[in-house]
Amino acid sequence: MLAVLGGAFGATVLILTSPDRYDGSTGTVFSGLVGFTYLATGAVARRRAPRNAVGLLMMLVGIGWFAEDVQISGDPLLHTVGLFTRAASGGFLTHLVVAYPDGEYRSVWERRLVIAAYVIVFAVVPAASVFDDSSVTNLLLIHSFRGFGAGYDVVQGAMGVAVVVVLVAHWRAAAGNPAARERLAPVLAVGLLGAVVSALRAASPHGGWLRLLLGQLSHGSMVALPIAFLMGVLRVRLGRRGVVDLLVRLPGSSPDELQALLAKALRDPSLRVGFHRPDHGGYVDAAGRPLRPASGQVATPVERDGRAVAILLHHPALREDPHRLAAVGSAAALELDNQRLAAEVRAQLIDVQASRARLVAAEDQARRELERNLHDGAQQPVVATALELNMARGILRRRPEPDEELAPILARCAAYVEEASARMRLLARGIHPAADGDLRTPLEELIGRSPFPIRLSGRPVPSLPPLVATAAYFVVSESITNAQKHAHASSITIEVEYSTEPVAADPTEDDQDLAGRVTELRLAVIDDGVGGAVCDDGPDSGTGLVGIRDRIDALGGEFELESPPGEGTVVRMTLPVAPR
Repeated sequence: MLAVLGGAFGATVLILTSPDRYDGSTGTVFSGLVGFTYLATGAVARRRAPRNAVGLLMMLVGIGWFAEDVQISGDPLLHTVGLFTRAASGGFLTHLVVAYPDGEYRSVWERRLVIAAYVIVFAVVPAASVFDDSSVTNLLLIHSFRGFGAGYDVVQGAMGVAVVVVLVAHWRAAAGNPAARERLAPVLAVGLLGAVVSALRAASPHGGWLRLLLGQLSHGSMVALPIAFLMGVLRVRLGRRGVVDLLVRLPGSSPDELQALLAKALRDPSLRVGFHRPDHGGYVDAAGRPLRPASGQVATPVERDGRAVAILLHHPALREDPHRLAAVGSAAALELDNQRLAAEVRAQLIDVQASRARLVAAEDQARRELERNLHDGAQQPVVATALELNMARGILRRRPEPDEELAPILARCAAYVEEASARMRLLARGIHPAADGDLRTPLEELIGRSPFPIRLSGRPVPSLPPLVATAAYFVVSESITNAQKHAHASSITIEVEYSTEPVAADPTEDDQDLAGRVTELRLAVIDDGVGGAVCDDGPDSGTGLVGIRDRIDALGGEFELESPPGEGTVVRMTLPVAPR
C-alpha cells in the first residue's frame, strides 16, 4: 500500500514539476527512475521480509526523493514548499545504509548518527529555508544568508564521513561470514561511493565543473543503491545452487563431511550441527558431546515428518533468507535423522563411561574412608594395647623378684600386637595406596615387599590425578600377585612411560610441571612365568584382572593382556590423564 501511495505521490510531483524545471536541476526521467526504483525495490524487500525495516526504508527513500523534487519547480509556491523537504531522502538514506541488511542498529553510535541525520533533514534544513535566496523566488525569505549553504555542505560532508566509518565497521564485523559479506558487498560499495562523493562535493567550490561532476556521481549512486540491494537479493538466490550440490553429495557422507557440506551450502564456516537429547535435554554434536551455541550464533531447527531431528547453529545473517535455510534443511533432513540416531548412541555411551568413572571415583572415596577408619579407629586400640603391654613389662622388670614365667608371655604379646599394628598399617596403605597422586612411592614399597626381584624402569612420573595413579597401582599389584601365585615367575619388570604437553612457565609450579603436563600414562608389567592367563567373562578368568580391566575401561583407557602358554605374561595399560 505504501509503495502504491508513494508511486501516486511521485507521479503527481513529476507532472507538476515537469513543465518548468529550472536549469541545472535533474531531469524528469532521471528523477522518476530513482524514485520508482526505490519504491519497487522496497516493496519487494518488504514482501520478502515483513519484519525487516530495510524494505520500509527503501520506500521512504523513494518518497523522500520525490518530496525533494518539489523544490525543482519553477513555480514560486511549489518551490517554496519544496525548500522544506529538499533533503527529505537524506535521513532515510542514512538510516537505510546504517541498518542494512537486518534493519537494526548495531551500536548506540549508529542510533545517534541516524537521529542526527533526521534532525538535520527535518528540523535544521526547514528552519533555514527562510534564509535561502534561491534561483526561484522564495516566498518565505526573511533574509538572504549565503553562508548557510556552505555550512550545510560542511554538515553533509561530516555525515558522509560518519557513514563511511560505519560501513567499514560493518564490513569488518562480517569477517569470517562469506554469506553476510556477499550480501553487504554491493550495497556497501555503492554506499561508500555515495558517502565519499557527498563528502567531496561538500568540500568543492560552488559552480565549478568538479562540483557538477560530483553531483552527477552522487545521483548515479542514488540509482545504483537500490540496484545494489537487488544484487544482494540475487546473490542469495544464486547461492541456492549450493543446495543442488548438497543433494548430490549427501548420501553416505560422514558427520564431519555433512557438516562441511552444510557450511558450504549456506556459506557459513562457523556452522555446526547439533542433535537433541530427549532423555537429558540440550543438544549434542555427532560425537555425542554436549553442544552449545558459540557467541553470536543462533539455532535453526531441522524437521522431518513434523519432528525436530537436528539444529543448525549459524550466523544470524542467514535468517535473512529463510527460504534458503529451509531448502538446505529439507535436503539434509533424512541424512541428519540417520546421524541423529548414531549421535544418541554415542551420547549414551559417553553417559555410560561417565557413570562408570563416577562409580570408580565413589569406590576410591569408599577406600579412602575405610583407610581413614582403619588408621583413626581400629588401629588406635591396638596401639594403646601395645603401650599398656610395654608399661606392664617395665613394671615387671622393676620388681625385686621378676616373674620369670610372666615376662616372656608379656614379651610375646607385645610382639604380636606390634605385628598386628604393622599389618594393619600395611592393609590401610594397600586399600588406597596413591591417594595423593604419587605413583612412584607406593610402587617402590610394593617392590620392597616382593620375595623375588622386580625391576622398575622409566622416568620418575610427576604427580597424577588420584584415580589414574590408583588404577596404575592396582594393575601392577594384581599382576605381581598373579605372577607369584599362578605364573611361578622368577622375575618381573615394570615399565612406566608417559607423554606430556608443554605448559607456560609459572614460578608457582615445581620443576616437573614446568617440563610439561602429563597427558597419557603407559604402563607394562612383564614376567617370565608359565603364561596362559586369560581376562574375559568366562569361568576360567580370574576376577582380579577383570576388575582391573573394567576400572581402566571406565577411565577411558586401554587394557591389553598377552599371555601365550609357556612364554610369560605381559599386562599393558594406557590411560588418558585429564587436567586436574
